[in-house]
Amino acid sequence: MRQPISRTKVLIAAAAAAWAGLLVFLGYIQLGRWKYYEREATGQHGETLELHATRGRVYDAAGRPLTLNRSCCSIRILPQWARDKDTLAAILAQFGLAERKAIARELYRRERLFWFRRDVDYAAGDSLRRVLVERQFSNCTYVEDQYARVYPHGELCANVVGFTGDDRGRAGLEFEYDSVLSGRGGWVQLQKDAIGRAFPYPSFPQRRPVPGLDIHLTLDLDVQQICYDALEQRVAESRALGGSAIVLDATKGSILGLADYPGFDPMRYSAYPRETYKSAALSDQFEPGSSFKLVTCAAALESPDAGRLTHESFDVSSGFIEIGKYKIRDVHPNGVLDFPGLFIKSSNPGCALLSMQLSPERYYELARALGFGNAVGIGLPNEGSGRIDPPRKLNRLRFANIAFGQGVTVTLLQLAAAYLCVANDGAYLRPYLIESVRQPQASSPRSQASRSGLLACLRPARVTLKRFSPSRLRQAISTETARRIKDILERAVTEGTGELAQIDGVSVCGKTGTAQKVEPGGVYSKSRSRMTFIGFFPKEKPRYVVAVLIDEPKTERFAGTAACPVFKQIGENLILLERMRSREAGPVAGEVGRGTRG
Repeated sequence: MRQPISRTKVLIAAAAAAWAGLLVFLGYIQLGRWKYYEREATGQHGETLELHATRGRVYDAAGRPLTLNRSCCSIRILPQWARDKDTLAAILAQFGLAERKAIARELYRRERLFWFRRDVDYAAGDSLRRVLVERQFSNCTYVEDQYARVYPHGELCANVVGFTGDDRGRAGLEFEYDSVLSGRGGWVQLQKDAIGRAFPYPSFPQRRPVPGLDIHLTLDLDVQQICYDALEQRVAESRALGGSAIVLDATKGSILGLADYPGFDPMRYSAYPRETYKSAALSDQFEPGSSFKLVTCAAALESPDAGRLTHESFDVSSGFIEIGKYKIRDVHPNGVLDFPGLFIKSSNPGCALLSMQLSPERYYELARALGFGNAVGIGLPNEGSGRIDPPRKLNRLRFANIAFGQGVTVTLLQLAAAYLCVANDGAYLRPYLIESVRQPQASSPRSQASRSGLLACLRPARVTLKRFSPSRLRQAISTETARRIKDILERAVTEGTGELAQIDGVSVCGKTGTAQKVEPGGVYSKSRSRMTFIGFFPKEKPRYVVAVLIDEPKTERFAGTAACPVFKQIGENLILLERMRSREAGPVAGEVGRGTRG
């Protein structure tokens, strides 16, 4: 017969089970929940303060800032922790943040943490922070140090620099190089006293912020202003939708000017349509019209039959040619033209006739060598690559249309790069915008120090981390071909459609392009066109390549009167700028404007 379990044994077993359960619970607390309780203790006795990294700046070629960082503050409030909302509202109203009654209504309406104000003046925010600590409201109202991005040149460089929103790049260089410019934020652990005031403590952990890197561009602010002013004036005069202009240093391929009009104000970007944020000069893809005849000219001069083709005459006296049921027409009668005359007089039927004697395969290869069909790649978002059909799709009509710039799409930057190739005796230099990436000159300690001078940031030594230089990618056409094209382009300005692009005392080479837009039904418009002129000067030792586009001018029918005057205005002002700078710095060898027009 089983013996009854004694009461003592039951009590011992229960006590052992209780102790075992307690040990297990303590083990769980120590091993499984220690991080939670550590956070709770830290929250009661300390505070983690985020340190924002200074965003890197963007500079032009002369070191002038295109972006600035302004110290400011943002205010967050936990209304459920406020012991007296009316008093807190009165304090906030003293600093001009809103009317007391309006603040009080907002505090009573809210139940969770919210951003009360952003972009508050730094001096006002710092004073407010001290008052909140003295009045014991720092437990529910947080004043955080931040930077506000400032764009001192407004619309002038907005298409290149872009803008930021919510501390992130949203357009332009700010977006494309956000990871380079933004840096890395840090933090510091502060100790709280009995009334909640936070102080730095030497043994508490911290991580210093790493400031963003600076980007130095090849863009020249003075050249950018010249381009923007010329576009603004011409768009207003012709009642056009807009315009774009590019200026390249012909010796290096660096971009000195990249302007679009109309632009947008990066400080008020939300007030503008999103399509204005891009750089139209490198993102808009369009049919180039006659400015693309450069490729046809080069293809003929590079052809095995170049000797015969350049001595042939082309009869376009009827004003049109027929290919199947389609007619290709000239705007003006031209009679019988020699080879240079096809491009000087910009004859569409003549170029179509010439295309019938060219190899589509060779034409396609040369167009690709001149940079068409691929994005140039200057480091801005939304850059277009254009389109050119491969040889297998080039039937007789299609090839004839492409020969005078229809049925192919390009960007203004691609056209500028192709003419840059001719200016450099056939060597294709890839245009580039970024000159170097460098460590910042100095970091401002004020916003990083936050509540104590003990947290001042380091000032790194100025070091260039990456430098970009001219890139000669290939010899796209022979030197002889490039020189013969220069002769033809010079005559296109002095004798042909580009007469209004002439600059006194300077030999200019260039070509016009008037491209009809395509209507929704797939037919070419009779009233809506994009008009371009791309050229370079001086002829013998080119210094500048300038590309101009005017979109849908209402008062002009052709590029000769719409785009050429803009080229002339930009060119003349570039010469004046160069002379002014040479007088300030001493004589410059090879100054533009001292030669004679050939």
